[in-house]
Amino acid sequence: MKKYKLLIGLMAAIITTAIFSCNKDFDRKLTDKDGTDTTKVRYGSRKVLYLIVDGARGQSVAAANIPNINALLPHSIYSWVALNQPEATQNASNWGSMLTGVKKEKHLVNDDNLTNNNLQNYPVIFKRIKENRPNTKIASYTSSAVFKSLTTTADINDLVAGDDQVKAAVINQLNTDTASVIVGHFTDVDKAGIASGYDNSFSAYKAAIEKFDTSVGDILAAMKKRANFINEDWLVVIASSDGGAYTLPPNADDQTIFSKPANNAFIIYYSPTYTKRILVKPFTGNRYLGKTIKMQGTQVRAEIAGVDADAYNIDDTTKMTIELKVKKNTEQIFYPSILGKRNEWSSGHPSVGWVIYLEDRYWYFEWRGTKDGDYRQCRGADLVKGRWENLSVKLEKRGEQRFIRTYTNGIFNNELEITGSGSLANSNALKLGFLNGQGHGEPDYYVSDIRFFKLPVPDGVISNYACETSIDQNHPSYNFLVGYWPGTDGNGDKMVDLSSQAHDFNLQGPYVWENFNDLICPPPTELLAMMVPQTTDIPSQMLNWLKVANKQTWSLDGRVWLDQ
Repeated sequence: MKKYKLLIGLMAAIITTAIFSCNKDFDRKLTDKDGTDTTKVRYGSRKVLYLIVDGARGQSVAAANIPNINALLPHSIYSWVALNQPEATQNASNWGSMLTGVKKEKHLVNDDNLTNNNLQNYPVIFKRIKENRPNTKIASYTSSAVFKSLTTTADINDLVAGDDQVKAAVINQLNTDTASVIVGHFTDVDKAGIASGYDNSFSAYKAAIEKFDTSVGDILAAMKKRANFINEDWLVVIASSDGGAYTLPPNADDQTIFSKPANNAFIIYYSPTYTKRILVKPFTGNRYLGKTIKMQGTQVRAEIAGVDADAYNIDDTTKMTIELKVKKNTEQIFYPSILGKRNEWSSGHPSVGWVIYLEDRYWYFEWRGTKDGDYRQCRGADLVKGRWENLSVKLEKRGEQRFIRTYTNGIFNNELEITGSGSLANSNALKLGFLNGQGHGEPDYYVSDIRFFKLPVPDGVISNYACETSIDQNHPSYNFLVGYWPGTDGNGDKMVDLSSQAHDFNLQGPYVWENFNDLICPPPTELLAMMVPQTTDIPSQMLNWLKVANKQTWSLDGRVWLDQ
């Protein structure tokens, strides 16, 4: 009986702990301003002030003189590298995301006409709030007729002349009315960016940001003077819908979504009960630096000739892996060879051998064997202009069949059986850059970190080491290297082979060793975007604050950010 009671007590403790854990997200946000614990203070007076500013690039706002916004930060969850939706290029699309909590693929607000939108199924969150809290009063103020068209479900939905009038209307609302959700939409920063440029180096743009900060200060002062402010729980959201066009300095461009000024928003969630949490730019890839050769045109190239090149033949029994890093200089490029071993690279694809080449935005491994009546090719993935990407080709045997497999940045792309092709072996040189022939484009790219293994390197190893910029004996397949050319020698007339074979590439033509300092293998945009606040998150954060349960059927795309 004692054991039974003990077991019941233990279960009760676990259940109680679980209940309090589940409610932690809400309970820890509640204010204790007057030391009381009444239902009204804890649950009845939650309010949201939502200030949207167009064209305020996060990095520029952070560097401007913004004392009123900065005063909020010790009690804010915030980020100067927040993101809007990369594919949303219109203001209306960004407003749609900031008001509905779903991406434009769902709300379908694609332009100022708002035609063919899907707001019936993915409405502005005012409707969601009203469904759960019918007595909640909502007020919205803007100088944009399009924005006003999006907020028709607000109790007060006023179109005013400009930002000064938006500020005055919000302050008047705070002074005289009882709205629980107040939206103020500001456009002057965007207008200044359009006229001059979206950076603090343009005085008009910087002045517009600082004027907005003054407006924020005036609005917050009015909020704090409210007669019942002591019994109210305000969440203040200040966010830009987007940034704007600006050319970053080369050393600030990491070729990721964070180097696209138009997507650089900022988001601040302020409450006196929050502890400070700043969301900074996440890790965007390994740094890769050195000095290498630009393969450009028909003259700049390199080759390993004679019997030394035989080590890179692929016959009908060979198992191998080739890896290299490429940074192309044009978005679309058609048919230039990168690395190949065949007599020529021409239309019709004559001669036995193999070649790695570029086509459109992607790359291919192409071959023709002694038993092939025509060429065959296995496609890799798209490559991003100006970014180092790791290309891998593997030839492996499974049972009695042999397969070519391609990978980009360690991620598998495609495979094709090569069993019936026969041998690809020939007596030609191994050529880097332009491969003689007709009917194919000329190189315009950098290539480095070339590795040739006489082994089908396991998929896991390819994935784990794809973004490493060098190889040593710690690599599981190191002992099977028959060629390793870092290609970052920085001087001389060779790309030195650091494998035991010591077969150097001999450089030809008017080559120049060029410095580079880049990132390699940045995470996908979708993954990077999840690591910082996005404008689509804001409606979810507001609903959470107002204690409106987020229903699965709403299919909101945003997340709620916590202060710890």
